Amino acid sequence: MNSQAGIARYMQQQRQATRPQIAGAMGLSLVSTNAAVAALVKKGVLSAGETLPSGGGRPVQVYRFNPGHAVVALFSAAAEAHCTRLHYELLDLYGQKIEEKQARFVQLHAESLDEWLDATARHHRLLRICLPPGLGSIVAGHLHQRYNCNVHELYTAEALAGRQEETLTLLLQQGHAPQGAMHRHGSITPCPLLHLLPLPHEWETLDYSDHTLVEEMLARLLQLLTCTLTPRHICLYADFWNDRLISRINFNLSTKLRGLSTPPHLHYTAITAEKISSLLHQAAVRLLY
Repeated sequence: MNSQAGIARYMQQQRQATRPQIAGAMGLSLVSTNAAVAALVKKGVLSAGETLPSGGGRPVQVYRFNPGHAVVALFSAAAEAHCTRLHYELLDLYGQKIEEKQARFVQLHAESLDEWLDATARHHRLLRICLPPGLGSIVAGHLHQRYNCNVHELYTAEALAGRQEETLTLLLQQGHAPQGAMHRHGSITPCPLLHLLPLPHEWETLDYSDHTLVEEMLARLLQLLTCTLTPRHICLYADFWNDRLISRINFNLSTKLRGLSTPPHLHYTAITAEKISSLLHQAAVRLLY
């Protein structure tokens, strides 16, 4: 990573700092820092703010990160009858929503998103496009070539994943197959094919009022993932938890994993659609530089 990219990432996180603060945090000389900051101001990434007294010396300039100098396009998809509903959100680099649109497509092809993104590119610098899982490499390749920016397939479970090593994060939403992400060796890796695991029912049509079936589905899923990924912790996010269901899942899974010397610790967290949306926004703009 060059000094400009490192400083841009640092300033996106800190929002504002002086050049001595930047130099100290980045381990750079003041000469290198001054040159990089000047280049970032010229590009519009940073802007000069007020000056502060330095305790006897010359006043120091405060620099602020400009979250609107570029944007991120975030897409999500949902199946509806015989079509796909695409939801498009344009974010600044703090993850704040600038605009949103949605439309239904009977068939998605490589150029389906061009109209929306062309309009965005005429007014903004497009830094990243985040696609929902499953749109395919053809769409991603087309967008990368057309807009010359980073194109990333973003799993919701990635946005929920914490930083604890050997932790599997699972997102369970009614009407959808589970999404998973594994944090191991300092990086987060999506688990994209959970819907193909052999289980007694289809996730998309699962009746969540049938607690016996839900319990068995989740216990079998956790058994399979424990035996294949061997996580130390499993964090389960859902909007349907209650104490009775959690107790039944714990008992069912303990029976299935009776011979395992170190079963994973299970952590249950209630999640709302609003919280998921906020975490997705933050994940979409993270580590851009």
